[in-house]
Amino acid sequence: MGGIATVLIVDDEPRVLDSLEALLAMDYRVLRAPEPKAALAILADTEVAVIMSDQRMPGMTGVELLARSREVAPDTVRVLLTAFTDADALMASINAANIYHFLLKPWDPNELTHTVRRGVERYELTRERERLLRDLSAKNADLERALAELRSAQDGLVREASLRAQLERYVSPRLVEAAVANPEMLDLPGDWREATVLFADIRGFTRLIERTPPAVVVRLLDDYFKAMVEIVFRHDGTVEQLIGDEIVALFGVHEGEERAADRGVRAALDMTAAVRALSERWHAEGLPSFDIGVGLSSGPLIAGTIGSGQRRELIVLGRPMIAAARIQRMTRLFGVHIIASEETFRQVSDGVNVRELGRPKLKGIAHRSTLYEIVG
Repeated sequence: MGGIATVLIVDDEPRVLDSLEALLAMDYRVLRAPEPKAALAILADTEVAVIMSDQRMPGMTGVELLARSREVAPDTVRVLLTAFTDADALMASINAANIYHFLLKPWDPNELTHTVRRGVERYELTRERERLLRDLSAKNADLERALAELRSAQDGLVREASLRAQLERYVSPRLVEAAVANPEMLDLPGDWREATVLFADIRGFTRLIERTPPAVVVRLLDDYFKAMVEIVFRHDGTVEQLIGDEIVALFGVHEGEERAADRGVRAALDMTAAVRALSERWHAEGLPSFDIGVGLSSGPLIAGTIGSGQRRELIVLGRPMIAAARIQRMTRLFGVHIIASEETFRQVSDGVNVRELGRPKLKGIAHRSTLYEIVG
């Protein structure tokens, strides 16, 4: 993963390209394309980590360009710039093109650079994972040749061990046992499911890594992620992403929607309590500490599994995924730890103490709804 990452920006307005290049050129190799066909030609010849395209361009929309880019550069992370505000229509287009993120014009420079940085990290992790899988595949081939006489007797045990190894990092032990007994439960056909999304983020993470020795940062993150994943599993959730300082957990996708919102809220409360306990322990050891914010959103998600018999991957799309991230950002604005959407609150209202926070506008979400601080 060495070397500087390449970012391709596409827009038919030179002043927009100039602004984007000025914002990104300090950290990345920036390539420019004034129209979609030129962008596709660059993608065919150059390894690009992130492509960022405007939506409205002559001859081809940004969504159409990004959809076609999947054929040329499937690993490149796709980001859309748009002034389009019809969230439902926009989400349908974004899902069709498998777009990683979209930003509304005029963009926030901090949000844009953060999105590009996350996109580059995602691209590098994907490439590294593919390299590791290639190495693993080669080693597995050697092992299979050495164990050819034993394979027929051990197929059942090998399949179960492989399935457990894939699942135990992401889902609770109860779900692992259920999946081992019934592997078909993991093959989601890509239908709508009612679920709850939990998005947790470390506050001041950038300042922490700038001011703290790397070994200490790794120690803190290791303690933190171990505790958080254990809590998600304890509430029968699924860890959808662990990237940088972010945790995305799902409740109700694999295991069914029963009490999904309740389990998500309880997990959030346990997570904030665990961070307080970790901070006390770190403080006693003379280490820095941090706080977290958690956003919760419930509603219909498209959940499906893609891949082959050797490698299956869960994809989850829908408004609650975006809403949970946006709600999490509101925890800093309101100075609180846990905020739930109105949809989540309606499902747990009898069992929690809350404080109503009003109906703020969430970036990228057209419909306003009431937000609630989860107090206990």
